[in-house]
Amino acid sequence: MRIAVGAVSHETNTFAEGTTGLGTFSTATGSELLETDAVGRSLGGIVETLEDEAEDVEILPTVGASALPAPTVEAEAFEWMKRELFDRLDGEPVDGVCLDLHGSMFVEGDPDPEGALLAGVRDRVGSEVPITAALDMHATITERMVDSLDGVAGYRTAPHTDVAETGIRAANLLLDAVRGEKSLSLGWKRLPMLLAGEQSESEAEPMRTLVGLLREADRADGVYDANYFLGFPWADNPHAGCHALVTGDASAASVVDETATDLAREFWRRRETFGFTTEAYTPTTALDEAAGTHARPVVVADTGDIPGAGAGENTTNLLAAMLDRTDLGTPLFAVVADADSYDRCRTAGEGATVSLELGRDYPSGAPLELAEAVVERLYDAGGDGDGTGDGDDTDDGVALVSLDGADVVVSERRTNVHRDPAFLRRLGVDPDAREVVVLKSGYLSPAWKTVAARRLFALTPGETNQRLVDLPYERVPRPIYPLDEDATWSA
Repeated sequence: MRIAVGAVSHETNTFAEGTTGLGTFSTATGSELLETDAVGRSLGGIVETLEDEAEDVEILPTVGASALPAPTVEAEAFEWMKRELFDRLDGEPVDGVCLDLHGSMFVEGDPDPEGALLAGVRDRVGSEVPITAALDMHATITERMVDSLDGVAGYRTAPHTDVAETGIRAANLLLDAVRGEKSLSLGWKRLPMLLAGEQSESEAEPMRTLVGLLREADRADGVYDANYFLGFPWADNPHAGCHALVTGDASAASVVDETATDLAREFWRRRETFGFTTEAYTPTTALDEAAGTHARPVVVADTGDIPGAGAGENTTNLLAAMLDRTDLGTPLFAVVADADSYDRCRTAGEGATVSLELGRDYPSGAPLELAEAVVERLYDAGGDGDGTGDGDDTDDGVALVSLDGADVVVSERRTNVHRDPAFLRRLGVDPDAREVVVLKSGYLSPAWKTVAARRLFALTPGETNQRLVDLPYERVPRPIYPLDEDATWSA
């Protein structure tokens, strides 16, 4: 059998300034796709599963393109992805298609690009060829996606630690369908609800129980893979919502639909129980709490400026507040992405004292003026990426800068490398020796959770404002919870 594979992955923040061009993406085409781990997240699990069936399976690699979450994707960039995928499918007989998609891309002029991509794949392979996909837990499901897909597997962990396993699930669904062992169908229910990841970590309630319901559903006759998809709240998208999406047997379509309905009902019933899974405070109170905690380090997440959710990673509101205090020891602030400030540090060299106009205040945009900043360390973070296969964490230059009251990591460009505390150690910083560490983050990575003596959210302003009711939505369908507390839903 011949199976086509590909990866097109981007989580788009429509509230972030600017656009995302093709140059931001890590890309691979043709055979390169099987030789790199720089694109996609679940693609490795997909390819590994298919390669284990090498005697029976020939893989047709198409295209890979993925990037760190960022502003709206330029139409030209998405047209390249479609063209590369479609050109490699045109005229090529395939028995199945398995794709690694995020599910919450937003392109200039098209709020449903994955739907367009899948519809184009369906047009090329025909109605009888099964198509499955691995999706991020924060995918936004649309009618075009459901109409074009036969089977879906989604992440069940947040933070996402099961990305390869999700690819394996998607590939196995496809193999069973191609071999005739399963005939796939989908059951889908959308809920009028916006939900941030910082309120839905899978290790905390109510998501822990809800994920357990998915595993119970998997064991039901006629059900193969049950999923919740939570959408992406920092996209002003007319398809916004949370979703129950179930892959099951076509001969048990009513059971599949009933399962999706039951799962959606359980999710909706718990809508008011979703709260921040980490202690959450105003910025001032978060710093007060950090100062009053004796255990070290206290790790504070600057939640309004999360690069992993598409923000610019350059706001300095919280840093400015820290510099006005003397009760935090010598805190570490990581990371401020500012190419001009980094270049100034690099040109001056280690040990030099420089003046910087760092980042920006939100929303005024004014930089934080620093008259005397000492360049403690320069480091090339190339190869220390965060494993997301994006185009923003390779060959990054970073500088460790000492200020009067804090140390700051300044990056040449947006990055997620700070999600691993080992990166700071390579920079010469021992996070365990700091009283306070501030990260441009939402929920902490598993690696940081093992380091933090206490975890705090600082609910800062920015492009990933956690107070969803304060965001300037114009296109989301209304009513929708929690923007409209009286929003209703019925199966």
